[in-house]
Amino acid sequence: MKNSKTFSVSLLCFALVSIAQGAVNVLVSDSFNRTNNTDLNADTAGKSGSLGTVDWSEISHKGSPEVVSNLLQLGELSAAGGWSIAWMNHNFTDSEIYNSGEFTVSVDIINLGSTGGTRFSGFAVGNSLSDLSNWSANNPSVFTSDFFIGYDPTGTTEVKVFLGGTQDYHQTIDLGSEANLSVRFHSFSNFNAGTNVNYEASINDSIVKTGVFSWSGTNENYINLYSNYSLHTARFDDFEVSAVPEPSTYAFLFGACILGYALWRKGK
Repeated sequence: MKNSKTFSVSLLCFALVSIAQGAVNVLVSDSFNRTNNTDLNADTAGKSGSLGTVDWSEISHKGSPEVVSNLLQLGELSAAGGWSIAWMNHNFTDSEIYNSGEFTVSVDIINLGSTGGTRFSGFAVGNSLSDLSNWSANNPSVFTSDFFIGYDPTGTTEVKVFLGGTQDYHQTIDLGSEANLSVRFHSFSNFNAGTNVNYEASINDSIVKTGVFSWSGTNENYINLYSNYSLHTARFDDFEVSAVPEPSTYAFLFGACILGYALWRKGK
């Protein structure tokens, strides 16, 4: 009977750890639910997570990033060569990411309409701060970012992935007026240049592409949102960067659960 109870408790502990494994550690989340403002950092309403106080930085060419109607608005102000980017002023090489070798970036793209050619809205990872502060690219094919995923609503309506400016994925699809782009980056051992990173790209929670790329620089993982949609027709919502607890955490939880039961039994 005693062995049966111990086995039952072990199953319970295993179940609790399995539930914990499904949890994520939100590093930063921004719903942009704050007052309209061209200053993205006018207040911190809508931001949360362990890095929720980190400021946004932005740069644009013929554009003007701003919070409008509880959304982040990017894109060009006038035709021909306009673009806008916004990034969290933080290098995402945190111990939570480093120790687990995994993180996820997710964002909703709203108002998926534009005119002209080669119009993309999306996000990029694996940037140096210099990449962002000196940004001049208006086409993902010349991005220096290690990874970019974006949606082009003009003409053929397509989602593309670029790795260091080289196209790695193309799907013709109409995402309608709102869609979620999410990418899980995983199974990498460090942030050293040349280290392989696996990615799993999803559209509205459905996996559409898996692949692999390498970090181009050491400890360079700034993340930015990008758009060159015309006349501010691109808006972003619910941006999030999350990590997962490192494996040793699960072992600790399981051990703590079993130890707690043993001590409880001893005290009876």
